[in-house]
Amino acid sequence: MPAHHPISSVHHTATRLALNIAGFSLGLWCEKGMHAVLDPEHLPFTHHADTRRACDLEFEVSWASDLVSPNAAPDFTSGGLWSAFRNPVGTKFYFSSPSLGPTPYKAVWLDPSFSRGHLVLNRSSYDLQNPLFPLEYPTDELILMHRLALGEGVEVHGLGLVDTDGSGYLFLGHSGAGKSTTARLWMRQPGVKLLSDDRIILRRCNGAYRMYGTPWHGDAGVASPADATLSAVFFLEQALSHQVLPIAPPQAAAELFARAFVPHYLKSGIEFTLHFLERLTRSVACSIFRFAPTDDAVEAIRHAHA
Repeated sequence: MPAHHPISSVHHTATRLALNIAGFSLGLWCEKGMHAVLDPEHLPFTHHADTRRACDLEFEVSWASDLVSPNAAPDFTSGGLWSAFRNPVGTKFYFSSPSLGPTPYKAVWLDPSFSRGHLVLNRSSYDLQNPLFPLEYPTDELILMHRLALGEGVEVHGLGLVDTDGSGYLFLGHSGAGKSTTARLWMRQPGVKLLSDDRIILRRCNGAYRMYGTPWHGDAGVASPADATLSAVFFLEQALSHQVLPIAPPQAAAELFARAFVPHYLKSGIEFTLHFLERLTRSVACSIFRFAPTDDAVEAIRHAHA
């Protein structure tokens, strides 16, 4: 893994990019002359802290004339774009796409704490006439998912929102369960703030559980950098009428885990996530919400939580 230079030693002409997602600041120092920018989805999450200070997660971004995957078998293959390789000094992720051939188009090398790393772009895989998005999905989510698994929190497949009275509701479901429908119903309510319609990060702060919006939105296109205290959790099921059915903490924890994004090849990450969700479901009311896609579904939730 390449050495990481202290912030003060980076040349002043390097491009500085920084985000803040779920309370984590993530900074990039990009090689001089590299036309690197944030993704449009990242713009609401832009971090404007003093550039002389390091972020929680710091990366140097540079070009490579060629990238070659390690000869060893990966510790994990996503089945999509990336594969993970672990060794005593950190973790390496290599990204490949069938449309670009077998050679990796990008690699990310991180230390064991997932706080320092090096992001390398294969020059031959990019059109240098266009802006570059070093943290394009799924790179950003992958980095945060692994950092969370060290004991910092859990990312889940869900919709998070804040009602007019300040109550924070989390609605979870697999694809097709009704998250986008639920998002649209609540979006029509004056004073309601939606955090995300597809990806929410959960963390424990000062004894309370909080949920954070992320850049990784769903069909409704909701992605807010805001956060809120978690008041209630609902597992969505579409039905002909509304029904709220409380469920026991062990069942709720299992349902949450089934909708969590966890590095499944990391035993410690699995153990932390299970423990985190067990504690959360013993502290926050959890229910199954069977609902029809009508406006009074909103009032059904408010009545159940009253």
